[in-house]
Amino acid sequence: MISTCPKLGHLMGDAAAVQTPILKFRRLIIVFFQLFLLALTYYFSFLLRFDFNLHEPFTSVFLRTLPVIVSVKILVFSYFRLFRGWWRYVGMSDLLDIIKASAVSAVLAFVGVYLTHGMAWFPRSVCVIDLTMTICVIGGIRFAVRAYTESARIHLTHANTLIIGAGSAGSAIARELKSNEKLKYNLVGFIDDDPSKQGMKLQGFKVLGATDQLPRIIEENEVAHILIAIQYATGKQIQRIVDKCRACKVDFKTLPSYGDIINGYVSVGLMRNVKVEDLLRRAPLRLDFGRIQEKLQRKVVLITGAGGSIGSELARQVAKFKPARLLLFDQSENDLHKIDIELAESFPRLDYVAVVGDILDVERVRQVMAQHRPHFVFHAAAYKHVPMMEKNCFQAVTNNIIGTYNVAHQAREFDVRDFVMISSDKAVNPSNIMGVTKRVAELLILGLQHQKTHFVAVRFGNVLGSKGSVLPLFEEQIAQRKPVTVTHPEARRYFMTIPEAVQLVLQAATMGKGGEIFVLDMGEPIKIVDVAHDLIRLSGLEPERDIPIVYTGLRPGEKLFEELKLDEEGIKPTAHEKIRVLDGGRVNHRQVELWIKELAARANAKDVYGLVTKLREIVPEYTPSPEILALTEESRYERLTLSLSAAGSSPMALSRKASS
Repeated sequence: MISTCPKLGHLMGDAAAVQTPILKFRRLIIVFFQLFLLALTYYFSFLLRFDFNLHEPFTSVFLRTLPVIVSVKILVFSYFRLFRGWWRYVGMSDLLDIIKASAVSAVLAFVGVYLTHGMAWFPRSVCVIDLTMTICVIGGIRFAVRAYTESARIHLTHANTLIIGAGSAGSAIARELKSNEKLKYNLVGFIDDDPSKQGMKLQGFKVLGATDQLPRIIEENEVAHILIAIQYATGKQIQRIVDKCRACKVDFKTLPSYGDIINGYVSVGLMRNVKVEDLLRRAPLRLDFGRIQEKLQRKVVLITGAGGSIGSELARQVAKFKPARLLLFDQSENDLHKIDIELAESFPRLDYVAVVGDILDVERVRQVMAQHRPHFVFHAAAYKHVPMMEKNCFQAVTNNIIGTYNVAHQAREFDVRDFVMISSDKAVNPSNIMGVTKRVAELLILGLQHQKTHFVAVRFGNVLGSKGSVLPLFEEQIAQRKPVTVTHPEARRYFMTIPEAVQLVLQAATMGKGGEIFVLDMGEPIKIVDVAHDLIRLSGLEPERDIPIVYTGLRPGEKLFEELKLDEEGIKPTAHEKIRVLDGGRVNHRQVELWIKELAARANAKDVYGLVTKLREIVPEYTPSPEILALTEESRYERLTLSLSAAGSSPMALSRKASS
């Protein structure tokens, strides 16, 4: 019922504060008014039945049965709470209540008349006519009040607004704009490219034309705001609309993509400024929600790195499928706290546990596995920043390789059914420490294959908006009116939005039988400088004129472009057009154990030369960056120095040996 909504309570509170006589006796007035309407509809039912020539004995029948009819209707309408609520906010749920109340009261009134007066002279068709008129009059008067209230709203301070998209999302936005007078938008119509919708009306507003006609329609209607309500719009569509809006100098906002809206509910409150990721949207994903739900529903799911960009989005999307329990594992208490609060608000019935822990702490990982016995593990915890890892190679190896082994090994020990590792396109022909550690991690989980645990990896490129990515950096530079720094004018990257990447990860997880590396379709690589240009323009500025672009050169370990597969990897299609699968290689369990021991020993000894040598042995296609090679030579010289010093060689011999 309308009377239960928070907005109504607020309005009723305001009304009570005014204390006008009408509002003070509002309910009593409503009861007497509807009592009059019910009596009037009953009278007109008799008039219609007898062609407006009511005569005896039916006049007496009407007068004798009127108290019974009205009394029954008053009681039934009161039971359905139809004497409460504000008519200006009436909706379909109220109309359904009116229909139910009218039908029930018609049956009870018929029985009441039969029991009190018999049916000898009572015209039975009056019951049907009265039922129809009651619904029409009681419902009609409410909707008339709502229509009058909406049409009488003062628009002098409201800006003329167009909605682009005359679909379900656009209809929901229009409905909210009509009913909520606090929203400062004066809707003048819709824009839609569908020829079949041209000229039609939606929520009382006309579809004025297609997006090609946008400049003319904006000028004719003095439009100041554009609301883009196309949840399935592609990036090219959004780009075309944005260009027209900018050319016409009007404000524009958009709804997030469908995958970004957690509960599927569309509201004006979700409208936000257009972001770069909106311009890179691809066609909507086709997902087999049934298979994903079968995998995750009523299962215990563990997510490592749950506070990170990918991990937190995994948590949001897994929560939709109602797992038995969701375990959020992360070493950052602040990041974990944020996703903890968000899940509590968005999924109040979700059973989840936030676990502060480090994947390098084997005992902590074992304790969580033993206590909760997860069925599914998404391993998203990793160090990912390429230049940072070039300077901290031991930590990269320890976290990305040893940490992955710890989680994967414990998953195998506790019979976790499915283990999915988030990998990277930088694992292909790696030119940096981060990439080679992810490639080794891929190989080691493939070597841990077990009949009870299926290990797979999902490989994809950059995700827009992730922590430490170029997007937040560009946004900060633009906000401070600083030059935007781009590494190289030809640098290209595969980009994907975080929700899109996670949706495909979930889909790939349903396909794995163990031993596969899944590769997501990242579309076409995009120049980083183009992303910078788009972001500057979306901020209302012009590249080079307002914000200069400065090229800083490729950072340690970076490539001009990334790859998604090795030359020798045989890539094959899957049932999903956006997911490919490839042969990641075959490694036995014994080999994995030896790798872990040797890499751990070299990392603990801080032996760069030995570490890089071992990594190149495991991943022959790894090409160390000049910065790592320099560290390797220093480490090799130090190792040689210590070796010769221990042997008692002279400084001259030491110098000759080192130079050789």
